[in-house]
Amino acid sequence: MVTCPFLRSHAASAALLLALLAGCGGGSADAAPADTRTPARTAQALAAPSVLTVRAKGSLHAGVGPVMVVRLNQQVVGTVEVKNTADWADFSFSVPALRGGDKIDVVFTNDIAANGTDRNLYIAAVSDGLVVLLPFTAGIVIDRGAGAAAFDGLDLLPGSSTLASNGALRLTWPGGPNAAASTLPRRKAAARLLLQASFGPTPAAVDALAATTDASWITTQMALPTTDDFVRGVQARYDLGDMNRPGGDQYDPSEIVRIFWRTAPAAPDQLRKRTAFALHHLFMVSQVDANLWFHSRAYASYLDLLNRHAFGNFRTLIEEIALSPAMGIYLSHLRNRKEDPSINRQPDENFARELMQLFTIGLQELNPDGSPKLDSTGQPIDTYRNADVMALAKVFTGFTWGFPDGQMSNDKFGWLDPTYTAAGDQRVDLQRMKALPDQHSTAEKKLFTGKPWAVTLPAGSSAQADVKAALDTLFQHPNVGPFIGRQLIQQLVTSQPSAAYVGRVAAVFNNNGAGVRGDLGAVVRAILLDTEARTIPAPTSPNGKLREPVLGLLHWMRTFGATSTNGRYRMGWQLDPLGETPFRAPSVFGYFRPGYVPPTPAFAPRKATAPEFQILDENSVAAWVNLAGAMGAGGLGWVDNAPEVPGNHSHLLNVLTNAGVSGLLDEIDVLLLGGRMSADLRRILTEAVVGIEDASTRGDPDRVRLAVFLTLASPEFRIQR
Repeated sequence: MVTCPFLRSHAASAALLLALLAGCGGGSADAAPADTRTPARTAQALAAPSVLTVRAKGSLHAGVGPVMVVRLNQQVVGTVEVKNTADWADFSFSVPALRGGDKIDVVFTNDIAANGTDRNLYIAAVSDGLVVLLPFTAGIVIDRGAGAAAFDGLDLLPGSSTLASNGALRLTWPGGPNAAASTLPRRKAAARLLLQASFGPTPAAVDALAATTDASWITTQMALPTTDDFVRGVQARYDLGDMNRPGGDQYDPSEIVRIFWRTAPAAPDQLRKRTAFALHHLFMVSQVDANLWFHSRAYASYLDLLNRHAFGNFRTLIEEIALSPAMGIYLSHLRNRKEDPSINRQPDENFARELMQLFTIGLQELNPDGSPKLDSTGQPIDTYRNADVMALAKVFTGFTWGFPDGQMSNDKFGWLDPTYTAAGDQRVDLQRMKALPDQHSTAEKKLFTGKPWAVTLPAGSSAQADVKAALDTLFQHPNVGPFIGRQLIQQLVTSQPSAAYVGRVAAVFNNNGAGVRGDLGAVVRAILLDTEARTIPAPTSPNGKLREPVLGLLHWMRTFGATSTNGRYRMGWQLDPLGETPFRAPSVFGYFRPGYVPPTPAFAPRKATAPEFQILDENSVAAWVNLAGAMGAGGLGWVDNAPEVPGNHSHLLNVLTNAGVSGLLDEIDVLLLGGRMSADLRRILTEAVVGIEDASTRGDPDRVRLAVFLTLASPEFRIQR
């Protein structure tokens, strides 16, 4: 049910877009042909006649409506009596092909006021079907007077929708060579890259990227220094006193989410932050686990290490992940004891299984392009067996908190936790886990017996030696490049990448061009600069991805500079119905599975993966429309009878004032859709904006809000292409 008050006033549009989104087929929104997606005209279009439409209504006197005369370059092209009074009507006039600089006059000729009635002419918009001008757009004036006085340039008023006396609404048709038109294609391309490589475009970010090359922008982004935002934010709360630390009355682990909302949209290192967010989906640790409740700083440290190693080497990253105390708590290999046959105790296998299944090699052996290898009977080949899980579990025994040497002993292994009071805080939650030798399994460990990459870890090895050997073996496994590469492509670019795309990315993982394996920076660069990423898909192409709710929300926050008025970011209740709350995935498998194929005719027959569709249903579709309504209307959250996280529409208001409706829609197309607005959506937005009844500049905020809402609610916003 659509509940937002702003939506209720536009229920028909909301219902239409709700139906469109619920039925979006192959995970993509159809793109319009290139010559209909922007107001720029082809040479053929310029040579054809135009139809000039004036949307108008009037007030009558003695049953006679205002007479409207339309002139083009001082020549009359039509005269009409406007008799509709309640609703706007379109009056069309055939004219020669309109060109930039053409002079258009809409003239009111029979004003009268007598006996309590006043005949006036009201104008909502002037359009040729591509360009739409509101009467109060910058540069439009009213020249008052009858006959020749309506064109003498002497008695001028600013443009307005109301002609209350004889005179002419005078305007110059936009077009011809101008900086905005010439830079629009590059700005669209820049915005599209920002949709993939950041948390969303801003006007400044689009212009900066448009002024350089995609490759140079990526290089600059990767060179920006990393910051430990999450630990710094949690520590700032801890520094307020013990009441804000674990066990204190004011302690709140959800501070992590507030840090995320505060830093992600505004961070200069957008590519790093966006890549780290993608990596978190692959290497999930979720705060939904109650065992992490008192360890928010350890969790913050885990998020920071993903950010820190986003462009580093994969081998380093998986070691940091394996020895992170947050991961150790989440997948229960912190305090994992060695086997003891006398009491039939075996090491916990949780982390060992997920390290292989989710974090490195997957379940099936893969070809370099990500397709499954098949055995002689045509069946997929398993990457590991249960014996491998049991052996790998023994590798990760004996690890606990990284207390200084001498503070941890065998009798403390099972219970000693960090002290979080200011007086006793040793910050061991920020250290890698350490192994207690007596608790580590020294048995021989055989991994992948019978495979070309089989390895035996000899009996008596230390925990450090076992971990190094096991991780080296996994890192060198031929599956890692296609397995991790495909998921990163899914996160950043498209849900169903071609085998060739996966193969090209996997090749870069295997060798970055300088003989280095596992260079994540090179992998990310290859993903974003690949032909399949930089080419706009054809209208019938299935390429693209459904953007998850958090990314859609972050896009809005970043584009419109939305920040909390009190720093609390209490807007989670608006995200809950959408199936995704930051850092609270229901399990280690995340919010959705990378191999999920929706059971619908659009996906199932071709076995097309579309991960984010796993959390899409009728309820979440309706919830997104409500969220879009709130974002368009003013903002999210609520405090002191106003949105706590308001958006800023000043940029779009300036564009509407100076460039009219067409300029507004061009900018919305760039900032929210990456230049992919279809002709149908442009028509819907034009009708909505022009149809605002307050036909004056006072209605501009509503025009912008409505256009933003309808765009955010559209399938074209939810589907990234």
